[in-house]
Amino acid sequence: MPSNSRPVKVACLACRASKIRCDGQNPCTNCTIHRQECRYQPSRRGGARRGPVAAEERAMKKAQRLQTAARVNNHAMTNDEFTPAQILQINAATPVSLPSPSPIETGSRPSDTLQSKDSPEFPLSPRGRRTGQESRGTVGHPTRSLRAYRCDQDLINAYYIFIHPYLPLLPPPAVSQYVDKPVALSMRSAHVDASHLPYWPTTSLGLAMAAILTLIPLPGDAHAMENEAVTLRRSHADYFARSALDVSEESLVPSSNSELTQGPCSPLHPEIPRQLEPILALALLSLYECCQRGNVPKMRIRANQALTMAMDLSLHTQKSANNCSDAIRRCWWSTMFLIYQSSILTASAPLITSDDFRITTPYVVIRGCREPWPYVVQAQSLLHRSCTITRQLFNETTHDQRCLPRSFHNEVNLLDSSLLDIATETDRYRCIANCQGTEADAERVLWAISRVLIHTARLLIHRVRAFPDRPADSFTTTSNSSTSGTSTPLSPSRRAEIDVLFPFDEQESMRICIRSALLISRVFRHLPTPNPMYSDIPADGETFGFGLGLGQIGGDSRRSLISPRSLPYMAWCGMQSFYVLAMVLWRVRAALSAGNLSSVYEFLDQPTERTAIQDAERLEEELHMGIESLRVSMKADGVYEGVGRMVRELESVFDATMMG
Repeated sequence: MPSNSRPVKVACLACRASKIRCDGQNPCTNCTIHRQECRYQPSRRGGARRGPVAAEERAMKKAQRLQTAARVNNHAMTNDEFTPAQILQINAATPVSLPSPSPIETGSRPSDTLQSKDSPEFPLSPRGRRTGQESRGTVGHPTRSLRAYRCDQDLINAYYIFIHPYLPLLPPPAVSQYVDKPVALSMRSAHVDASHLPYWPTTSLGLAMAAILTLIPLPGDAHAMENEAVTLRRSHADYFARSALDVSEESLVPSSNSELTQGPCSPLHPEIPRQLEPILALALLSLYECCQRGNVPKMRIRANQALTMAMDLSLHTQKSANNCSDAIRRCWWSTMFLIYQSSILTASAPLITSDDFRITTPYVVIRGCREPWPYVVQAQSLLHRSCTITRQLFNETTHDQRCLPRSFHNEVNLLDSSLLDIATETDRYRCIANCQGTEADAERVLWAISRVLIHTARLLIHRVRAFPDRPADSFTTTSNSSTSGTSTPLSPSRRAEIDVLFPFDEQESMRICIRSALLISRVFRHLPTPNPMYSDIPADGETFGFGLGLGQIGGDSRRSLISPRSLPYMAWCGMQSFYVLAMVLWRVRAALSAGNLSSVYEFLDQPTERTAIQDAERLEEELHMGIESLRVSMKADGVYEGVGRMVRELESVFDATMMG
């Protein structure tokens, strides 16, 4: 080959592999001399393709590779074999390891030691090297079941069963709902191998949905709460969550609000613009951090990311009606809900308040009757204010807050009056129409959430007066939450200040705490539960879903105790109620045992000497029923590991109360 020849645009594969100059002929000189096959293939150089269209193309190619791999691994099983009556069993004896720690993860767990030290990096590609050591390590291990789905339609249908009733992020279903159709994957290891999944979501929103849905055990799984099964669900959920973040970042492109109605729609729902998908995905990941990981600071980070993206698209300035107005409203106000919820739990100010003059987007309209969203937003704002006052009461360290201001009396009085006003409205106007379906359940839950928020706010401001001898953190159940501020009890000087300035005496605040805590327990007992065997009209005497509903505290053999009753981002409020009820129950039980009711006389409803014991026993029974309702509800939601930690704490308090 002449030394003065210029490089050609396309070199043959043999010359490329040998890293020598090619003359571009067919066959080229080098291949002729070495008697090699001379083949040409276009170069894949040119840099990464960016933007949502390129991201979708990559995701679609990846999904096709996954489906092909799954068919090969399952002896060329076709989609026709996936019938509702059939469950796909996939042998996952030779997995690919998940890197540790994952970007979603904030701390190591003992179960994470299952990963091999020689694990390869595991990007979004579903393929990776498999070693004989990995295969031998799974021999003899029992299989565990994992929930998965085989198409977009089944995934979005599951969203409307398990997620939408508890926070309606998306518009109503575009097609009729049907029975949940999960695929049961039989796995022998917690290591993730995406090629064993029957379907891979192609969008960040679908991946975020999969992250939450993967955590829900399959019905009838007797081993669902064993460590191996929990680790299996966690590892796959973390992988989906990380993938959702990666796809969200890849799909970020400069855009404007005007492009929302003109651009492509989500493959999951025809009324959702593609540009809303990363925001909705981050909202779901915020819930994931709260419910599964119990990581409230990370929950706030995800919510703030969603808010920033929403404001960049001007979702908060929506005014005119258009084809996507409902999707935009739901996306904006759900994001605002999570902003407030994370701010309440992290004892921080929200990035933007709900009364900001820049917000012109109307509230969500669900069915046209008295709508719950304005009350939910107002209740969150009042709860945030209540948390601020509570921290102020316990904060005796800074110079500016050593002494309470003289206006404190009026401030507490005004807040309590505002809470009573909105509580009266939510009691009066909550919709009781006999309608069924995921939208009707979402409306009921939003009304219930507004009541829980209101009465949690009353608990927070009155608990300081009702339980002055209790440390603040006895009401705080999440390790990352600083809502209450400090673990030290009130000093004698601060208690004296509160006695003077607080507009309620100790007995009044105690009665308010009892009433609010009992109401919260009733709300949790009556929450609609997921309904995987979807039907518009439930069977007589049954509530929705397969968790524990009203009248089922004792259990039901037809239902699974390991299935969640909700998406438990309100578990913190339930724990506030539980602690109040537990402390009052302990006092009532101690007074009855001692035969001296003087210490609880103020809690009873117009008692007399002849009826005091009966009234105390009735109160004891009511308190016990409230505690048991919260306990059963939260134990069912304990399949989410963030709530599981609360449940273990709850059980220890319950045992101490009942054995004391």
